[in-house]
Amino acid sequence: MSDWGQIFGTHLRAEIKRLTDRRWDAVVAFVLPLLLLVALAAMLGPGVARHIPVAVVDQDHSSFSRAAIREMSTSPGLDLAYQPATLDEAMALMRRGKIYAVAHFPSGLTHGLFRSPQTVTVYFNGAFQTIGSMGAMQQSAAIGIAAAPLLEERARQMGLPGTQLSPPSVQVSIIGNPQLSFELFLGALLAMGILHLLAACSSLMAVGRLMFRGSFYRTGRSSGGHMSAALLARLLPHWVIFTVWGLVWIAWLAGYRGWDIAGSMPLLVMGLMGLIAVTVAVSALLVATLADLDLSLSVTAIYSGAAIAFSNATLPLDHGPKFAQIWSQILPFTHYVKLQTGQWVTGSDAASALPPLAVLWGVTFGAFTAAWAAMKVRSKRPENPKQLTFPMPPRSIWGAYTATFANLPKARPVSSLLLLAVVLYAFYYPAAYSGQVAKGLPVAIVSSSSSPLTRSLIAHLRASEGVDVAAVTGSSKDAEKLMKNDVVDGVIILPEHLGRSTIQGVPDGIAVWLNGGYLVRVASVGKATAAATVATFESQMEGMPELLRIAKLAPTVRQESLFNITGGYGDYAVPAVVLIILQQTLLMGAGVIVALRRETMAEPLKFSGRLGLWLALITIGTLSSLFYFGFVFWIQDYPRAGDLWGVIALSPIFAAASSALGLLFGGLFSRRERVVQVWVGTSALLFFLGGAAWPHFMMPKFLVWIAHLFPSTAAVQAFVSMNAMGASLPEVAPQALTLLVLALLYGGLWLLPFSTTQRPHPLIKRHYDGADRSLH
Repeated sequence: MSDWGQIFGTHLRAEIKRLTDRRWDAVVAFVLPLLLLVALAAMLGPGVARHIPVAVVDQDHSSFSRAAIREMSTSPGLDLAYQPATLDEAMALMRRGKIYAVAHFPSGLTHGLFRSPQTVTVYFNGAFQTIGSMGAMQQSAAIGIAAAPLLEERARQMGLPGTQLSPPSVQVSIIGNPQLSFELFLGALLAMGILHLLAACSSLMAVGRLMFRGSFYRTGRSSGGHMSAALLARLLPHWVIFTVWGLVWIAWLAGYRGWDIAGSMPLLVMGLMGLIAVTVAVSALLVATLADLDLSLSVTAIYSGAAIAFSNATLPLDHGPKFAQIWSQILPFTHYVKLQTGQWVTGSDAASALPPLAVLWGVTFGAFTAAWAAMKVRSKRPENPKQLTFPMPPRSIWGAYTATFANLPKARPVSSLLLLAVVLYAFYYPAAYSGQVAKGLPVAIVSSSSSPLTRSLIAHLRASEGVDVAAVTGSSKDAEKLMKNDVVDGVIILPEHLGRSTIQGVPDGIAVWLNGGYLVRVASVGKATAAATVATFESQMEGMPELLRIAKLAPTVRQESLFNITGGYGDYAVPAVVLIILQQTLLMGAGVIVALRRETMAEPLKFSGRLGLWLALITIGTLSSLFYFGFVFWIQDYPRAGDLWGVIALSPIFAAASSALGLLFGGLFSRRERVVQVWVGTSALLFFLGGAAWPHFMMPKFLVWIAHLFPSTAAVQAFVSMNAMGASLPEVAPQALTLLVLALLYGGLWLLPFSTTQRPHPLIKRHYDGADRSLH
């Protein structure tokens, strides 16, 4: 065997042994992926939202309102949980999280029909927009069904066909995801995002094992100059492990759950292999160039931790800031998501997968080559030991409190989490959602007619803010191909005799095909098409004044977003994500302090010292929360200060629970980098367990109980309600009580004198600075 092969084999065996012998390496590679994927599968198992809790305020008490209520009661998507007497009572229920939408039938509605414009208003909770808008949409559909007999009766009285009072119907078909299943949409997106981040953290430590005190000098000497062999051998097991996890998830969704691969399975697998390959290669590049594991983990959390938000899979970034658009294209995950959506959901051509594959594998080769070159340069530099400590008096509350702040400038791994990350994420993460709404989405129109009505409809679509007519063709197959290859987001098919059939009172339907891989865009294209159809229909009836008058006086349904009047995706997502950011930075910062003190064999803190440290972290967490809820929400113009005093009162309790959990968590480790490596991969799942994007009533009970062990779950429900919805502290009392119990529980465990988090790890014999420290 050649020297290169021997070096490769030696390091490969060493890395495999490390992954099986060292518990935290094994946890990141084997246990965490299993736990997170199982939780994700359980959470998204229902797929489609059903039994959404809603209310009806019926002040009309007519046959029409009773018919609408019957339709809502029988709808499988709704749970008509309440029928309060007034809107004020319904709003109180919404602020308490009991309902997501309410339909209001005003007094005298039926009496005024066809005499003056009458409207049934469906209010929905825009602060929890995903599920709120679904509830409103299904309530509106039920009201529309109940209103149909009224229109038909009025048409008979006028001697007109009832269909003339309705515009052409819009028939929407979702290509690749006809059920609008979140299991397929979020399951594929989140699972690969989680594995992307875990693979990055796992491989970072693998490359770090080749570095000693900021230098690769020892690895260079021991490998006889064959550093590429050592590097490849260290990365290969991580590439294999996380690729296998990805295949397991594909087998689960496509094989067991039945979400078939619409395109090419080999191309999808090649894309997955490329994603994990570029992930481990970039990790190697970060460690080799920065020569600092703490800093490398921080950069990884920034680029990989927010990859889902910048992937263009949720809110399109086409109309966002230039930074967000450029950064999205730099991130490898964006290119993988495009390939995955095309091959898994819409069945794109094989040729459309080649550019993403070229990016993934090209960057892999480039990053690996650059990492190897940087390691060779670093191997010629001397080792540079760094002394990093976090001293504090063990028996003084005030001494430990003040020492915490005094140590922050000198302990960069701690200050980067507790201070720098908090400020950075205040502007970095919202950039992905600053566009707020999906607009200007490219669509293709299929039309073989040039009637005035067809031309009018196309003109209304061109004038719409929601869509951009990118192509007009006479072939539905050509238009479908454009959508499957991600050139357009939707296809609008106009019937050949649209104008003539409308005049005759038998309007043909308009077909809308939408890309099921991007559910946020589906609603925008559908709404723009429906609005353009109604506007075209009204303009068509201008020559029939009586018919136009009756149509305009027909009962209408208006949906109104509460607590998010713009309907902005950022106004909905960011206030909830902020709670995850605040928890994760404070928790990991607290954990790093404890792990660093164990690592340096600092004197264990007594009760007073532990209390002082905890109080300091509560202060930092409270100030960080108020920084977000005050300054950041104001400058970014997010919903804020609905109940300012309630927010101020609850912030210290949230900080106490999060920091205490972090202090306990840090005691598990004898090395500070382990805290971030193990915990950062939970962020995406914790956001969804918070109930903002996917409601708790759709999750298994055991998972909801587990979710409430994390402070962020109750915090999301409480702070979003207070900031955006104006809920008072008594109205979020259950969530506030949960946070208080968690703070007392975790804080009490931290303060116990026999807490194992205070004792140095028994296997630490001396202080190492670099990757040659014991990896426990």
